[in-house]
This record gives sequence, C-alpha cells and structure tokens, in this order.
Amino acid sequence: MFNNPIAVLGGGNGAHMMAGDLMLAGHLVNFYEHPLFAEKFSTTLETKIIKVSGIGRTGDAKIHCVTTDMAEALKDVELVNVVIPASGHDLFFEEMIPHLVDGQVVIVWSGDFGSLRLAQLIKEKRPELKVMIAETNTLPYGTRLKGPAEVELLLTAPRVIIAAFPATQTEKIMEKLKPLFPALEPTASVLTAAFSNPNPICHPPGSLLNTGRIQYSGGNFYMYREGITEAVARVIRSVYNETAALAGALGYRVLEYEDRDFRTTCSIMGVAFQASFDTIGVIGDIIGPKSIQDRYITEDLPFGLVPMSQLGDWLGVPTPVIDAIINIGSVVCQDNFWESGRTLEKLGIAGLDREGIRKYVHEGVV
Repeated sequence: MFNNPIAVLGGGNGAHMMAGDLMLAGHLVNFYEHPLFAEKFSTTLETKIIKVSGIGRTGDAKIHCVTTDMAEALKDVELVNVVIPASGHDLFFEEMIPHLVDGQVVIVWSGDFGSLRLAQLIKEKRPELKVMIAETNTLPYGTRLKGPAEVELLLTAPRVIIAAFPATQTEKIMEKLKPLFPALEPTASVLTAAFSNPNPICHPPGSLLNTGRIQYSGGNFYMYREGITEAVARVIRSVYNETAALAGALGYRVLEYEDRDFRTTCSIMGVAFQASFDTIGVIGDIIGPKSIQDRYITEDLPFGLVPMSQLGDWLGVPTPVIDAIINIGSVVCQDNFWESGRTLEKLGIAGLDREGIRKYVHEGVV
C-alpha cells in the first residue's frame, strides 16, 4: 500500500480504468487531465466518480482528487502513471516536468520509447532532477469507456514487461510496483519494452491495409473482426520479424509468438491479452479504427515504427516492410511521419553506436 496518493495522468480508456481500479483496490488517486481536454473530462471532473464494470473489481470509484492542475495532481505523490497516447507525451511531459520532485517514480505505460523521450526533456529542462523513469510494453488492461466516467474492463494482460531508465533501477521499481500490478515482469531495458509493444506491430498494418473499408464504412469498421485476414497477417508477421531483428542487433530478445498466433483474427493481441480474439469474442465487438486519423495509425506509426526504422538504418538492419508502412501512412494521413515522428534525436540516442546505445539505456550515460 502506498501511503501517499498515486497520480494517474490522462483522460482516456486506460487512464480511467487505472484510476478507478486503484481506488477500488484501496489506494488514493490523483487523476489529472490536461486543460486542453477538460470538456471531454467534464463529467469526471464534476462527479469525481468513475463507474467501473467488467471482469475485475467493479463499483463506483470515488476518486480522491480529480484535476486539470498538474501541480495539484503531483503534490505529495510518490508514483506517477502516464497513461496517454504517445502522440500526447510531449504535451504532458512539458506540463509535468516543472512539478516533479526528486525521488518520484514515473511510469510511461505502453511507452513507445516514451521513457527515453522524457529523460531527454528532463536533461534539457531540469538536468539536476533525480526521478526514476520506467516504461512498459502495454497496459495491464484491455478496456473501453462506455460513456462519460464509465469504463468497462474487457480483459487483462497476463504479462506486462517493464524496465527502468537506466536499467540499473529496474529492480527498485519492480519492488514498488509489483504489489500494485502483479502482471509486471522485468525486462532487459526500455528498448526491449518498446520493441515488445504489440500495438505498432499490429495496428498500422491492420489499419492501412483496410483504409478503403474504414472510409467506405464511415467508421463502422471492426479491425479485430474483419480486418486481420491471412494476407494482412503476413504483413504483421513481417513487421514483427523486422522488430525482432532490430532487438537482436542490440543483443535483446522481444516477446516471442508462435506462427499460429499471427493467423487469428486478432493476430498476437490474443496472446498479449489472453483472450479469444475471434469473430464472436469480446474484442471482435470493439469498433475501430473509425478513421484514418485514429491512434492506431497516428500514434503507433510515427511514435512506434519511425524510431525502429531509424534504428535499423543506423545499425544496418533492413526494415523494408516497416519503411513501406511509414511511407504509405504518410501519404494516407497527409503527414510526413518521418519528420513528425519520434526520431533518434528526440530520444537522445542519435549518433551512438551499438555499444553506446546499450550503455545509455543500461547506465544512463553516454
């Protein structure tokens, strides 16, 4: 049990689920959403209650503090959970960094290299600050908002891997977090966690190869019911293979899957979340992506695949399928993701050789 409140930053599916679940488990939660999104967060702000349903702890979670004031959210907090799409990281990090204090632990859930981005921004803005940073490969929850301040837990991840930046602090962070999140398992580095995130592997191919269907249907599209055909699964498998090769070039291993795992209607998500992702399963009934501007593309491609491609170029590991997806996605979305995405410069590892990258993520020094 944490004696101090636990901060949850974000206002979407995962953030509502985490805030509600932690309160129902007996912890005090400070729940923060950025002022830019206060209107969508208004019910939660006004009632301070999250209605939690589904397969886990259920009930009305009365949140200790609900706010759009970052200083209030982080006051006397030991643990900070960042539960937002990677596309919003810089916005939240810029707001958060001035209010962090030494000794706090910041977890970037489903990070897409977000731990390295946060570390780089801290280095630029508050180099004297001493906080512990970590990143996971996914959220522990498969969840969706049913309405304002109402969230349903559909499934859970049996295994969530986590590493600290630098990796020398992973054991300390595990000691603090394991009682809260029993599915957590340590991994070699934050790069291993990023490479093992199933979202960039599945979402961009599954979405882009169904662009016509998404637009023709006006958003009435169920990727995990109708989008992962045998041909699409082959592309997803190729993205995974290239990701695994990148990890191998750095001396790491990603989470491994059987060939048959790629050929279900949900690809490897069924293993990641221990669920039957078939046409009649619970995930098959989750609608989306609803447009080509969905986070399945605009988050997972520029913030997940772009840094992988750049690492491949630098390390001499070919990533032709990943590169093709980035190029096609840039045209489809009319956004040059090579420029707007998460570059090696933004992660603080540009120009480092293989051993330099490993030293940086393990020791925090170049």
